[in-house]
Amino acid sequence: MAAKYITIAREIKKRIMSQQYPAHLPLPDQFALAQEFNTSRMTIQQAMRQLIVEGLVYTRQGLGTFIRKNFLQLSQWDLPGSDYFGATKTWENVGTVTSQVIKFELRFPDEKEQASLLIDADAPVYDFIRLRLLDGEPVSLEFTLMPVQLVPGLNKSHLESSVFRYVQETLALKLMGSWRVVRALKPNEQDQRYLNCEPGDPVLEVEQVVYLDDGTPLEYAHCHYRYDHGGIIVVNHG
Repeated sequence: MAAKYITIAREIKKRIMSQQYPAHLPLPDQFALAQEFNTSRMTIQQAMRQLIVEGLVYTRQGLGTFIRKNFLQLSQWDLPGSDYFGATKTWENVGTVTSQVIKFELRFPDEKEQASLLIDADAPVYDFIRLRLLDGEPVSLEFTLMPVQLVPGLNKSHLESSVFRYVQETLALKLMGSWRVVRALKPNEQDQRYLNCEPGDPVLEVEQVVYLDDGTPLEYAHCHYRYDHGGIIVVNHG
């Protein structure tokens, strides 16, 4: 479960992107927001810092917090580097996310996959590939492995909607963190076919392991994005 200030920042961002807050007026003050979200002013300040770092708002001494005039120019494709809630949650305020299941099977993991998921060679995994689309346009191609023991009952309908929703709401598992490596690659045949890439187009790959709250690896995945349909926002909270 995300920290409360992250949840609040997401909601405020949703309101800004939907233009619920007038762009020419300051946002509600911190006391009003604290009362609305039933939290402390410090938590609201953390949420605002998150939005400031993401380039969505700015503060003016004595006048309040304002929406940046170019907020609508923020890329709809970008995602936070610390985000591990999946495409459905990440882009729910941007458009309609759909999934095309390209592959779904059970198999045993190789050595690298065993090490990444901390499982034995005889522990079966789900192996699935999904094309994620935003308002019908290809956004990412996801190659995912999940231990069968951790996610019993996973089926194609979950893959076509939201795997993480099934994990969190039906199985009541809590996500707590992720490890990620971001690199540039040349597109493979599947990238070219499903992401409409040219052979010379670069592809952004995010290799990741998503963890449960007890430190158990839930997912080992490689997500591919077109060079013009992917960006990673890294926010340092130090």
